[in-house]
Amino acid sequence: MAVDPEVGAADHEAETMEELLAGAEADERALRPLRSGEVVEGTVAAVSGDEVLVDLGGRSAGVLSAREATAEGLSISVGDVVFAAVVQPEGPDGRVVLSLRRARNRRQWAHMAELAKSGEVIEAAVVEANRGGLVVDVGLRGFVPLSQVSTIGSLAPAAAEDRSAVPEALRAYVGKRLPLKVIEADPRRDRLILSEKAAAQAVRRKRKEEAAHHLSEGDELDGTVSSVTTFGLFVDVGVADGLVHRSEITWQKGVEPTALYKPGDRVGVVVCGIDRDGGRISLSIKRREEDPWARAVRELRVGGETDATVTRVMPYGAFARLSSGVEGLIHVSEIASRRIGSPAEILRPGDGVRVRVVAIEPERRRLSLSIRQATGNVVYETRSDENASV
Repeated sequence: MAVDPEVGAADHEAETMEELLAGAEADERALRPLRSGEVVEGTVAAVSGDEVLVDLGGRSAGVLSAREATAEGLSISVGDVVFAAVVQPEGPDGRVVLSLRRARNRRQWAHMAELAKSGEVIEAAVVEANRGGLVVDVGLRGFVPLSQVSTIGSLAPAAAEDRSAVPEALRAYVGKRLPLKVIEADPRRDRLILSEKAAAQAVRRKRKEEAAHHLSEGDELDGTVSSVTTFGLFVDVGVADGLVHRSEITWQKGVEPTALYKPGDRVGVVVCGIDRDGGRISLSIKRREEDPWARAVRELRVGGETDATVTRVMPYGAFARLSSGVEGLIHVSEIASRRIGSPAEILRPGDGVRVRVVAIEPERRRLSLSIRQATGNVVYETRSDENASV
């Protein structure tokens, strides 16, 4: 196949221009004075004792310490290509003084700055602990403040004579590897701050996103309470952790639901909601059991009588729990055959009473009860001692 001479000439001209531009850039670099801190590439030309001579390609020769190279874990030989930082653009003998360690530090700082922007989670070993937090090795020495260590909890205040002592809970971290996120990397201030808390949140978020695509509403799972908050429980179900809202902890009324569990407790849960876009999983403990109202509707009838236990006494009446688990209200007017000023005159939490079912409202989950109308109840005029009963 014949080649158009004009096309061939154009290709040759383009290649020639590229070569000319590359050559011009190389010439410019060779002519530009070196700056302190700049990282340069060179080839090892000679090794003599502790001195390593580096050919910088058209510039003055560079020199670095073989002892420093050994400390960096490098074995230097003639012909090796090295990257080093400029310590002095021109030393006493006219040669460029170079440092492998500083070059490595510059690369490490650049890498840390990239991690701070990307939010990538890394692992690092804890090498030291102090009152303020943990020191970690990421090629540079970084610091994890105490506020960013998520797994340690609160520390008890130190005794006055022991203010400088490092808490045992912190010392236990030395030698361990932690997942971390870089939250600040400032080489000018030599300040590298990392966070285990942010890394743990990122890991949990990723696990939730993955789990949200594998779980389905109605799935029954076993898990472990990982934390207790005012709005509910976080439960780790293996593939991720989800939230049991306080309203989904128990069917019982009149109790503080979050007080029923503590971190580490094993619980059975059912998946009641999945936000796949947000990576959130909603769980329920109480739905693993039958709704007490379903049983109550089957067993109760208006006019029927049953035994109950007083759970709360209010100014307007008392609440009593039936054996089915539902609670009903005994209005103050339905406690005694006479007028009373306060239900507390007659009833206390824990009292066993006989009640008649006055009204059932399943759709509103309301049950009205009466002691006054139940047969066999004797109501005392006042509750005068600890043993008085209804």
